[in-house]
This record gives sequence, structure tokens and C-alpha cells, in this order.
Amino acid sequence: MSLHVHRSNHTRLLRRTAADRCKYCGTPIEWFERYDTLRIPLSPEFPAHPVPPRMHWHLFKGVAYPGKDPVTGYCRIPHPAICPAAEHPDLPEELRDVVARLATRMRGRIDRGEFVPYVEPVIEEQVATPDPEKVQEQRHVISYYGTLRLAPCEVHELQCISTDTRNGERCRNGVFDVEEGKWEEVDVPHAPGRQGQQILSLTGGRMWAWVINDFNCLRRWWKQQCVDHFGSGAPDHVAFELIQFQPLLHDQYILTERPEGYDPEPVGQDIVIHDGPTGDSTVCAGPGCWHSTMGKQPAGWRCWDCERRERRRARTHRKWTRPQA
Repeated sequence: MSLHVHRSNHTRLLRRTAADRCKYCGTPIEWFERYDTLRIPLSPEFPAHPVPPRMHWHLFKGVAYPGKDPVTGYCRIPHPAICPAAEHPDLPEELRDVVARLATRMRGRIDRGEFVPYVEPVIEEQVATPDPEKVQEQRHVISYYGTLRLAPCEVHELQCISTDTRNGERCRNGVFDVEEGKWEEVDVPHAPGRQGQQILSLTGGRMWAWVINDFNCLRRWWKQQCVDHFGSGAPDHVAFELIQFQPLLHDQYILTERPEGYDPEPVGQDIVIHDGPTGDSTVCAGPGCWHSTMGKQPAGWRCWDCERRERRRARTHRKWTRPQA
């Protein structure tokens, strides 16, 4: 059986790959692409009136946008805001009953042996951006005008996430192109608390990141697609692997020295500079003019610019020397 994404859909994320369970509490969730190309785990639909407006999200052609659905009046809630495995110091009164019900279901699944929770997080951000399942020891940060995302590997090993239509497997092509970016020092995002101050002291507030300054190139990187699949409409085979960089959670991946081996090959070394055509040339006879032309010219030859000025002077002279009637 083959699956196709409808041509009017704004996302390439297949629903079968987007349905998941939270690894912290076991609650069913669905991942959606956001309007800013990030991804967000959302709950099923709720009536919007009892939910605080700041937690309203709705879908339009498969993409998640803030606010309630203008047609149905329903909304979806970001799962990190109600995950019972996370601490919610500012939980609204309207959602406390929802979190309590989810916590009861979580404990029931654990007692029945149906669910083994992941290491319990302490903040909502850890639930919002879980790391990809397969990551390498060395990971690089990608930057675009201050927006930082952490790759699951070194930048040159980043793999396309699209589905190869020939065999139905993940595309084996890479995303990296050395001509589309360069290593630059960027500011480390602000991190509160004592740990944030330690990071600032150790790094001096600066870190090395792979910087992309061209928007057209960035669109392909942010979709994590190779050149062949970018704009092809091929569905994603795995979840998007570039996550939002957070210094408190990803401080071990901060680079204080520039990685080596990423310089593009030098160009222009074989360029031959010619001295120009050879042969006799004639310099313009006009005063102060250095224009010239190839070949022998009659004595007193003038260039086109000097000829034009001479004709203009002659017309002006004739005008003022013409006898009056």
C-alpha cells in the first residue's frame, strides 16, 4: 500500500508517523509542524472556553497555529503544559483537574505493568523537545539570525528524513553543503540561575555554530531534506531531528573552538591574467586625454569623446559669431 500527501496540505508529516505516546507519562499525543517550522506535541481537541487563551492551538491544513479554531471554537493544548510527569509551578486553575486525571491514568498504567516511564523531567521544556532516538556523542548547533537548533550529529553527517519512493526507506542522502554556510561565533542564549552563570563564565558568552545566512538554503536545512527531495512533496520517513537548542540542557555540546575541515576548496588559483591584445596602438591627440585604439591612425586622431566635445564647441562658436540681422 502506498501513501500520498494531499497536494493542498502544507506539511509533509504523515499522521501514522506523528502519532505517539509521551515517553514520560504514556499519554497519547500527536506531533504537528508549527507555523515557524518547529514541531509541537498537541492533545486532542477541547472546548476552548475553559482553556486559558495562551494555551490555545488549532490546525490549518496540517500545520499548528496559536489560537482556537475560528470555525468550531475548539482548541488543542500543548502536551508539555499538562504532562503529569512534569512540574507546573504556574498551572492555571482550569487545567488542574485535567492534569490530575492524566496523573491517575499514568499511575494505573504503571501499576498494571503497561508502561515504564522515562526518567522523570522537572521542567516543561524537557517534555516539549525530546531528543531524537539516535544521537551521536558529538552534536553541532545550526544558526540562522539568532535561531539555534541542535542536530543529532555533526553537521556534515546530517541525513535527509524524506522517504525514498524507490524502496520506501529513509533517504540516504545528506543535507550538508559546505557552500551554504560557515562556522561563526554566536551568542550563547541567556540561561537563568547559577548554572547559567557557570556556562557564561566558561564560554565567555560565545559559542561556535554552523551559520546559514541565505533564506533559500535555510528552508532546505529546516526541512532536513537533501537537494533531490526538497520541494518534491515526498513524505517524511522519520520525525524531524533538529531540536531547539537550550543551554541548560545541551551545555555539553557548546563548542568553544572552531571545528576543522569545513573550509571550501580554494578557487581561482588557475586563473591566467592576460596582458591584453598585442600590437600597435594610437593615443588620442586631445589635450589631457589618454584614450587609445588599436592600430595605426592618422596624425591628430581624436577619440569619440574628444570628437563630440569639439563638435559642441564648434556649434557654440558659430552661434555667437553669426552676424546679427
